[in-house]
Amino acid sequence: MSHPLFLSRLCVPALLAAVGSIANAASPEWETPPVSHKDVKPYFDARALYPLVLPPAPLPDSALDRDDVAAVMLRQRVDASRRQAAELDGKLLYDRFADVLGRPVRRDATPALVQMLNRAVRQVSGPAFAAKDVHRRLRPYQRLQLEKVCGINEPKPDPDALKRTSYPSGHSAYGWTAALVLARVAPEKAPALLQRAADYADSRVICGMHFPSDVEAGRQLATAVVAQLDVLPEFQRDLEAARAELAAPPKP
Repeated sequence: MSHPLFLSRLCVPALLAAVGSIANAASPEWETPPVSHKDVKPYFDARALYPLVLPPAPLPDSALDRDDVAAVMLRQRVDASRRQAAELDGKLLYDRFADVLGRPVRRDATPALVQMLNRAVRQVSGPAFAAKDVHRRLRPYQRLQLEKVCGINEPKPDPDALKRTSYPSGHSAYGWTAALVLARVAPEKAPALLQRAADYADSRVICGMHFPSDVEAGRQLATAVVAQLDVLPEFQRDLEAARAELAAPPKP
């Protein structure tokens, strides 16, 4: 099937309590309740993929960089409900797609689906973090005086920051990977899932954590990784198992 590349409301207060201790985590919790994913194995090592997919990060004060800065400043003005959604997007992953899918994405309810998603997200994390180590771009809140930054009460620029991990956006790569995989499991929901991924990625701009070109790079990586997964027999077997699981009546 074809998958468009263009561009939820699961803002449940109870989720805030579940993730309070990870409010400013570098990566979202893939599942709730949180579990360790250090032993999750990708389908294969895709770290060498990023130079084949991504352009260089925009140079400071280039035309694209100036557009990035302007977009971040504009997205500071969103209303309170959109900012709250952005905060939750920064903390959680699968839960943020569950309302669109119409089923909880938890290992106690859909273990085959969660296992496949975990391996796919691990797949995209390799090239995403390899690219971060090479491009070392400052995040918006490190460069700009922003009024509101997710997880930071009094943001101040830090242009000499040693940790420079803006390009590409890991959250965007994770969100697009989850949406693209879920769209293969439930193709009838593909447009809504991909729109949710676009909103999920935009949340990182609202949060002051990434520039638009960072989140677009995350989308490009996710698209390339999932296209590679499509030709793997192992992934196709996992996909069939997840489809069968989703077609079964929900567990009480």
